[in-house]
Amino acid sequence: MKLFLIRHPQPDIEKGLCYGAMDLDLAPAWEEDAELLASWLFSRIKGTSVSFHSPLQRAAKLADFLDPESHSVDALKELDFGLWEGRLWHQIDREEIDAWSQDIVHSAPYKGESLDQVRQRVMGWWQQKYQALQHAQEMPDNVILVAHSGVIKVLVSQLCGWPLAQSHLINPGMMSVTELYLSGDFVQLNRLGAGDWLN
Repeated sequence: MKLFLIRHPQPDIEKGLCYGAMDLDLAPAWEEDAELLASWLFSRIKGTSVSFHSPLQRAAKLADFLDPESHSVDALKELDFGLWEGRLWHQIDREEIDAWSQDIVHSAPYKGESLDQVRQRVMGWWQQKYQALQHAQEMPDNVILVAHSGVIKVLVSQLCGWPLAQSHLINPGMMSVTELYLSGDFVQLNRLGAGDWLN
């Protein structure tokens, strides 16, 4: 089974804004790139597919564009940055950011979710869903998830057996596609945060 992890398009925000779990609309003309993405994606997908997405509209709109039957999943929301939400990163106290970076997995000086809490909800959902898909009468050939940078980082690091503390080194761009092949416990990473479909 192929697993495609797609990051949402650029939201309509001021550059440098910390927006995590905020429900933001998309920047204008996002559909143009979505058309290119859809053409690239569906030219490579063979067989049956099932789609899931974050309920935040920046992911939900793209998911609906790609597959109107995509399923909304609360567990796929972005990390909640709590008190930092809606603030520009350069306006956040440096000591708070340093405290977070010292233990990026468990700390949450912003009073929101820690990365480990995101891991628990994302992987809790995924493990249950993957098990159900494997035991379904007809296991899909492809699973498409439209979500957020943090969610993609968690999924990739956990499925590939990489340290969660190093997941910040993964940098999936806007509307990028990450592709994994899954067969039982076997996982192969074939594409990581790539946006070459734009070419």
